[in-house]
Amino acid sequence: MTQRSFTARRLAVSTLKACALGALALLPGCMLEKQDDAGEYREALPRSEAVLVAGPEADASAPSATHTASEGSLRPLERTDFAKWYGFTRAVRGGVNAVTASVLGSVWLVVHSEPSALKDGEATWGPYTDSLEPVTYRFRVTRVAEAEYDYVLEGRPKASRSDEDYRSVLEGHGFGKLHEQHGEGEFTIDLSVARELDPVGHEPDSGTLHIAHQLPRGLGPGSLPRTIEAEVTPDPSVNRESYTVRSVANEDGTGSLHVVAQSDVDDSKATALENVTVDSRWRADGAGRADVVISGGDLPADPGEVAAVECWGADFARSFYADTVSFEPAEGEASACVYGAP
Repeated sequence: MTQRSFTARRLAVSTLKACALGALALLPGCMLEKQDDAGEYREALPRSEAVLVAGPEADASAPSATHTASEGSLRPLERTDFAKWYGFTRAVRGGVNAVTASVLGSVWLVVHSEPSALKDGEATWGPYTDSLEPVTYRFRVTRVAEAEYDYVLEGRPKASRSDEDYRSVLEGHGFGKLHEQHGEGEFTIDLSVARELDPVGHEPDSGTLHIAHQLPRGLGPGSLPRTIEAEVTPDPSVNRESYTVRSVANEDGTGSLHVVAQSDVDDSKATALENVTVDSRWRADGAGRADVVISGGDLPADPGEVAAVECWGADFARSFYADTVSFEPAEGEASACVYGAP
């Protein structure tokens, strides 16, 4: 069996910049908290740093440790002295976090300006049009029940003056501070709509990113524990691969990441999709373990499934590796694993 790797569809940060950052240039004093009556509507939106997918980290300042997170790659890091599946754990979260941080960070700035319209049950920011963008955007938060809200970022062609032409780029649901479910919520970013609104700026983008979050109620954006679930679904006509992620970050600094992907593990990317599952866990110092299972697709009926275990230390170097078909040479001792069981 040859060495294989697998990649997922690029999640473009440019989508989010166009959706919100362009509008920011038109907002006077957008960095300031406004003394208006829109406070209740802002409470439904999570801060971007509160919904980041957790993972072990190395020194991000080291050039060889840098991963192109904006590409959303499922490919492990290229640095050879890093454990391969530690690299995977970091890489898979990079694309999700890049998109999430960009859009929510930008929208957070928008909603902390004064709204353009405020009526019973709804606050609206916009419409805003940047001189170099082909799209006009607006952001709306609507009360659907007591301390419960829907929110949407919409765009329409710049030449249009009709509200009927608005299309949703971001849709979400959340709860205010007075609700017992404050901290819970979900949102979906539609990359395909962003591309249709701005084909030049978002030519490679497709599909959707859906995020569900469970955050500590009534605490700050960095509070723990937190659980984030992400579902990445590209347009199959553009890219066949998709994946889901469940991330848990604990108060003691430990965490876990569960990834289920449909991906072509062959380097040619022209063969059948395999089913790939990766379960990673790590301690507060970053040392961890990944359990990997690949099945289906072009794998032969015998053995039909490949299972691998990799462990790494606090230096993120591989301390143990073994798999069921000698896909790679075994390395180290199982006793070096910080976690002894899957």
